[in-house]
Amino acid sequence: MDLSSRKVEAISGLSAGFITTIVMHPLDLIKVRLQLSSQTTSKPFALVRSIIHKIRQDALIEAHPENSAKKPKSSLLLRQLYRGIGPNLAGNLTAWSLYFSLYAEFKSHLSENSLLPQSTFHYLGASSMAGITTSLLTNPLWVLKTRILGKSRYESGAYQSVMEAVTKMLKNEGVSSFWKGSVPSMFAVAQGSLQFTFYDRIKDMHRTNQEVPSQLSTFQYVYASAASKVMSMLIMYPTQVIRSRLQDYNPHHERRTISTICKKIYHETGWVGFYRGISANMLRVVPATCITFVSYEGVKAALQKKRFN
Repeated sequence: MDLSSRKVEAISGLSAGFITTIVMHPLDLIKVRLQLSSQTTSKPFALVRSIIHKIRQDALIEAHPENSAKKPKSSLLLRQLYRGIGPNLAGNLTAWSLYFSLYAEFKSHLSENSLLPQSTFHYLGASSMAGITTSLLTNPLWVLKTRILGKSRYESGAYQSVMEAVTKMLKNEGVSSFWKGSVPSMFAVAQGSLQFTFYDRIKDMHRTNQEVPSQLSTFQYVYASAASKVMSMLIMYPTQVIRSRLQDYNPHHERRTISTICKKIYHETGWVGFYRGISANMLRVVPATCITFVSYEGVKAALQKKRFN
């Protein structure tokens, strides 16, 4: 099969992004709504239950506008859980395809122009450059995703479609609104850089322990991806909360900067506010990361096998 290494990386990343987004979108929706919530509660998972109840109520309203006490069809419940799947899918397909391609390219370039063997420095440098490039190019898609996922279809100010969101944002806020949250996204790049550095170092450790270094097992890929994601997320999660607040719709045109948002979060909920939604996020991103990397490694190995046959 006539596939270059660049095409192999792009197709592998595309496949990983598609599978992960389809499987994990409902948890992504819950995470975004948790990050945008300013409610306070001392009961564990009370906000999660509240959001799930609201999603169910939306399905009931759509099924029986005249009587919301009836049971909604599962198809309508799924429709509410998959609200905003379009921009989320577009964002993840583009981002993962770009990221894996650029990461491999930068890593190869740094190794070729260095007298040292591939090391933590190469992994960190390559993942940082790939992350910054990908983040700047895909930020508009993440803004659209946050705006649409952040509100129920029936809430005031909610967008009913991607086209409506684009039209209203251009009319009311200008082109620059599509790059809101790009600064804290750069901090999120640091999380991705840490994650990929941890991931490749863990893979290197497994290969070193093998008598004959080869393709790792599925379990080893799962362990490497899960451990790297948890470590990087604990360090960088507050930047995700800040970014979601910056990207959310601002009907009263309040002055929003990283500084004002940090003060508001701390005033409302204290330090715990910067980790709002982390439990739901853990439940979402750890399995998602495992699915992404196992899918990526599996598709890549299959394509490389065909390429050299």
